Amino acid sequence: MRLVRTSTEDFSDEELAVTKEQLGQIYVDVSSKLAPDDFARDLRKLRPSAECAACSRRAACPGCWEGVPVDVFGRDDGRVREILASLTGRVLDVGGGEASYLASLDPGVEYVCVDPDEVRLAVLASRGRPGARFVVGRAEALPEGLGTFDHVLFLRSYNHLVEPARALAGALALLRPGGSLLLVDNVAFGLVRAAPHAARAEAAPENQLEHYRNDGAAEADAAVHAASRSLRLVERRDVGHPTSNQWLLRYQ
Repeated sequence: MRLVRTSTEDFSDEELAVTKEQLGQIYVDVSSKLAPDDFARDLRKLRPSAECAACSRRAACPGCWEGVPVDVFGRDDGRVREILASLTGRVLDVGGGEASYLASLDPGVEYVCVDPDEVRLAVLASRGRPGARFVVGRAEALPEGLGTFDHVLFLRSYNHLVEPARALAGALALLRPGGSLLLVDNVAFGLVRAAPHAARAEAAPENQLEHYRNDGAAEADAAVHAASRSLRLVERRDVGHPTSNQWLLRYQ
């Protein structure tokens, strides 16, 4: 065993307790990167040792954690890709500048991506996907002339929104009757690193894509229902001990 300790001013003690104890979102960084960008490869999930659950002193102890022999990120992402592969018609991807899931869409889908990062969109456009359109704009003020859509996606962009209520309202106004809305995002997680690795990472330039909030499925679901009462929730996947830090909401 080894003792791992860190301090942070980004979250309260109560928020840290939820992340660690309630949601079980603790990972060990097996990469040497300043910031992990391929979670399935770079991170290994940890879980409390079975011995800890029966210990009378557990509440006053940080606990002993061990590796989970499952790729939780790949497994949970697999469901997202299944849903995307089933979509047809016109698809609006709000805040999809990295387009991590673009390859999962059927080639016949008419794909429209809106993102404020002009450079990222130019790179995506250069890849020449037939029928794809990349539009520079903010989620909170979608450009005019986009048309209407059969499906609206917020894929790992919801917690990056400055005004999620405004962005949802604008996007849902473009959703055709009978269409679907898919939201997928992540909550905060604890990262175990050796001291030298942690020091290098903390001294690195700030990541410009940091989350504005730490909303989970419950908070996002409330925001969706506030934006539209005509949507019906058909699938919800919350974050918990058996899962990765990724949640999913799907509506029709």
